[in-house]
Amino acid sequence: MKLGLMTAAGLAATLMLAGCGNKDGIEGKTGADITAKSSANDIGEAYINEMTRIADALETVNDEASAKAAAKKLSVAIEGLNKMQEELDGEVSGIKGMQIFGNRFAELAEVQGRVATSIVRIQSEHPELMDTLGEELDKLDN
Repeated sequence: MKLGLMTAAGLAATLMLAGCGNKDGIEGKTGADITAKSSANDIGEAYINEMTRIADALETVNDEASAKAAAKKLSVAIEGLNKMQEELDGEVSGIKGMQIFGNRFAELAEVQGRVATSIVRIQSEHPELMDTLGEELDKLDN
């Protein structure tokens, strides 16, 4: 159990530090829309939208069927986050990073909290489902 909680915390931290995918009910920019020339506003919007997609998917997990459905949604969002990270690799300076998230800090904190809370909930209530979700979460680039 202790190892499981550490794994959940590690996955939550990884998600918080990552970078976006397909719309799937999300309005606005996604990771697929981001290039190295994207504005700070667009990058921030895409990141928060992808993290929202991840949080929404994780919040639905209660059994094997919902875990499999969530894993498909996670796959799309993580693919977008990884694409966004590849596009921006080395292009986001500290100042641009502040521009991206400075005015969106409350949104960022809220969505990261939802992701972390969901991972801890799943790990404690349904640890057997972490294998299904973990396969997708492991695809997230650092």
